[in-house]
Formats: sequence, C-alpha cells, structure tokens
Amino acid sequence: MREFEDFIENGDVRLQEKNKILASALVKSSEKGLRFVRKLEINEENSEHIVADIYDITRELIEAKLALDGYKSYSHEATILFLKKFKQFNESEINFMDNLRKTRNSIKYYGKEASPEDAEKTLKFMNSILPKLNKLIENDKEHKK
Repeated sequence: MREFEDFIENGDVRLQEKNKILASALVKSSEKGLRFVRKLEINEENSEHIVADIYDITRELIEAKLALDGYKSYSHEATILFLKKFKQFNESEINFMDNLRKTRNSIKYYGKEASPEDAEKTLKFMNSILPKLNKLIENDKEHKK
C-alpha cells in the first residue's frame, strides 16, 4: 500500500487553504446519507446501493478532514490512506476501507453484486468507524465555531 505523501508528490493530492465551508458541506452530505441508509432494511434489491452509499458516507468525512487540514484529494485511494496519519485508525480498518473502495468501484463500473451479508458487514464497519471520524473532525480546532 502506498503512502499518502506519494500522492502529494505525484499531484493526486494538492495543498490548498484550509476550507471550513467545504468541510461543513461534506459533513452535512455525509449526515444526510447516513440518515437515508439507516432507514433501509437490507435485502437483495438494495445491498449494492447500501455498500456504495456507506463508502460515500465514510469517504465524505475523510474528505472533510482533508479540507480542514488544507488538502484536496483527487484520488479515492489517497483519501483513504490519509487515515494512516492518525493513530486511532488501525491497519485493519484502513484495509477494510480500501477494500470497500474497490468493491464500490466494481459495483459502480463493472456490475458487481453485493449480498445482504456484504451490506451487513459494511454497515457494522461504518458503525465502528464513524464515531472515530466524527471525533477527528470535531477535535479540529479550525472547525469549531
């Protein structure tokens, strides 16, 4: 797995001014997605959508932290690897998120199906990682009002 800094060097991540407005918009979008997903009953018909939506919910929160720290990522892989900078995220969580990125890509672009079990597993992951992501954003002094 590559390092976040590699993406800065090759231009897939760029330094920019810290952007509290973008971060707030991303958090709000993530919260809307979360409310929607939590209303759904997982079944064969919606499993792919739930898996893809959970990926987007978590990615948006990571992108919010990137914006607060003065980065703009043009790579989903870089966005996920950004988590390696924070000790509260272990390798297993980062690997799960990276596999979720690949799964979502396969669903969106190659017609891969996800089972209800996949959706349940992804939902369980989301429930464990969201509090950490939210705390990371809340603890950012730049984001506090």
